[in-house]
Amino acid sequence: MLPVASSQEPSDYGRAGSVLFALFSVLAGAGMGWFVFNDGAAGFRNDTENPLSLFFGELPYLATITLSSLIAIFCFIQIAVWRTWSIDNMVMIFCAFLMVADVVPGLSSVMGILIIFKIYQKVLRTGDIHWPLSPVAFPLLLVFIAYFTIFLQVEKPMSAFAQFMTRGPYMVLGIFLPLVINSRKRLESLIDFMILALLVSLVVQLIQGLAGSATGMIITFGPPESSKFDTPWGVMGRLTGLMSHPNRHSNVCSTIGIIVLWLSTRPKSMITPQRRAMLMVLFIVIGIGILFSWSRSGWLSFGVVMMIVPFVRWPHLSPLFIAVGGALLFLGLSTGVIQEAYQFVRDLNRSSSDFRWHIDHIALQAFFENPWLGLGVGGEKDFFNAYELGIHNAILQVFAGMGIIGVLAFSYLFGTVIWMIYKVITTAQDPRIRDLAIGLGIASAVTIVQGMFGEMIWLKFLWAYIGVLGCLYVINREDLAKRRSLAQLSEPNQAVVA
Repeated sequence: MLPVASSQEPSDYGRAGSVLFALFSVLAGAGMGWFVFNDGAAGFRNDTENPLSLFFGELPYLATITLSSLIAIFCFIQIAVWRTWSIDNMVMIFCAFLMVADVVPGLSSVMGILIIFKIYQKVLRTGDIHWPLSPVAFPLLLVFIAYFTIFLQVEKPMSAFAQFMTRGPYMVLGIFLPLVINSRKRLESLIDFMILALLVSLVVQLIQGLAGSATGMIITFGPPESSKFDTPWGVMGRLTGLMSHPNRHSNVCSTIGIIVLWLSTRPKSMITPQRRAMLMVLFIVIGIGILFSWSRSGWLSFGVVMMIVPFVRWPHLSPLFIAVGGALLFLGLSTGVIQEAYQFVRDLNRSSSDFRWHIDHIALQAFFENPWLGLGVGGEKDFFNAYELGIHNAILQVFAGMGIIGVLAFSYLFGTVIWMIYKVITTAQDPRIRDLAIGLGIASAVTIVQGMFGEMIWLKFLWAYIGVLGCLYVINREDLAKRRSLAQLSEPNQAVVA
């Protein structure tokens, strides 16, 4: 007999879900209409950094075309992989590309939509109200409050609000990511997605270099003032991959590169020889990408943090590392190689380094004149700042922009992150979780080092990475709770047998 199709109609989203989706559709339609109208009237293509403007110039409705194409791509991905991939996997891959591709607009918005679907699926449909919040949730709310002090400082609050709306979605990832990344396997999958996304960015970096060599033009996504680098071999283009600035590209490459190095040096019980070889090759490729970003702060952070890895991975060999390192240091100093190398790197694009010291002094002056609330985020650019550039030091950026209120909020956030990593390392029963905690903790030092020399405080990668560290803590907490419950269940059985 032929199978009879089920007469049961497909389930809908219920009354509450239908109302919510209808409201969302109305708002989305009104938002698109507003966007297209303003794109035609004001020309978003003239006041935003649209990567396509490099190829199409002043094409009308370029921003509308870009956004529509992104929506179409998202819908295609949704249709193509919805039945084979879960929402969780889609959130992870968008999160990975959000971290390494800040020139691609709308990634955080797409993640937001997917997370809303996840919440609906988890809470409204299944009735599961468990929301594994990480300890960074409360400090993030305090940072939000500190950020909101900008509205007390600026003359045009709506402009400040528009800027905040571009930052808010990725700043709250630490609150929402544990909904998705709540197991060690998913965290390892996210790391694989991050490596894959970085490889795509490195391919784009290679294309930028080849296209620049072929055309004689510097082709990157970075601003013109940071797109070139003076070297003894002539002017070099500072390649950016899928990032909007070469320093940001080097930061992402360096952090993920340290993670790759840590994973490649895992004990034999945790990694296959094939994967170890692949990761070592990837580490070399990532190092080449960092080199051609021509970011001295990136070189410094990558080199410093890379030297920490062997001491932590093989602590019993620390005396050997110290002896060899000391011998090489003595040889370099006695022959003058280190002095010449330092002078060579210092003199590269010397003017780029000189102005940063002046901006740092401006930041201190701004803080002393506005100690409690600061000048507001970005306000230092108008504070007797002839360079009209941001502060290239994360700590001074917080002092000048948000004052003591911001310093307290960020200190609490930073302390919470340190505490989370420490707790996972000292309490983890799963050796793989502990190993991931050590590796991710070491890699986080990259942004700390480079943040002393660059504008890293509002980097999308930084906030997503903080969210990932929060997920690591939640994963360990859930693992310990599961082990305790299993131990409690086994105790009565043992008593019965006795």
